[in-house]
Amino acid sequence: MTRDLEQARAGWEALGFTTTPRAIHPFGTANSLVQLQGNFIELLEIDDPSNFPPPADGFFSFATHNQTFLAAHGEGASMLVLTSDDRDADLAGWRAAGLRTYEPVDFERQATLPDGSAARVAFSLAFAGDPALSGLGFFVCQQHTPETFWKPDYQRHANTAHRITGITLVTPAPEAARRFLETVSGGPAGPAGSDDGYRVALAHDRLTVVPGSRSAMPRMEIAVRDLDAVRSLIPDAQDDGVAVIVPSTITHGVTLRLTAVT
Repeated sequence: MTRDLEQARAGWEALGFTTTPRAIHPFGTANSLVQLQGNFIELLEIDDPSNFPPPADGFFSFATHNQTFLAAHGEGASMLVLTSDDRDADLAGWRAAGLRTYEPVDFERQATLPDGSAARVAFSLAFAGDPALSGLGFFVCQQHTPETFWKPDYQRHANTAHRITGITLVTPAPEAARRFLETVSGGPAGPAGSDDGYRVALAHDRLTVVPGSRSAMPRMEIAVRDLDAVRSLIPDAQDDGVAVIVPSTITHGVTLRLTAVT
């Protein structure tokens, strides 16, 4: 979540990432994506609060959640989205497991393609939440137009970024959040190695859960094909020989750890 989408796009592009053109959601937000191989980063801002849906019982407002996050915590990672082949089945499974869920959401928007033309993209979403992860949002996204959404031109990056391989989630109550995260991700949690927490395997990456003063997702690991390309683009970044570290002040709220593809 960012206060200024164009400024955030410029910052990520300066790091060698390709960003998609600004797109408008029908519910009051605007986004730009960093498309990788199998996952993506959504740069998001509030566009028009007058388009926020009115509050309703059992309804999760994507826009209101992100507006509240920005006011409370500033810029940073406010939500985790997972891919879904069947939103309705995922939502039914969450409800059967007793998770706090919300009414499903279907929407579409216009996307600008690499050649400058516009095309429709459509999505089905399901949201869930847990008190142990207060302030963060979790949802699955089923894409109905993947051939329009994913574009190789948008997945090519000057820094050779390939995919997100890890996200760090901190929470005051890691164990209280374990069952929720296992259910949402669809897999069991395992040891976190040297970290005081656990890891949850996702489709293309992993979630490392560790203790912290408040729920947040402060760090992200991205695999790149050529770490030297990153070094040439970001010569002043911290470099430990294995990874290039980009501070959250540059990325609008998330520390990046860029490592070589293994």
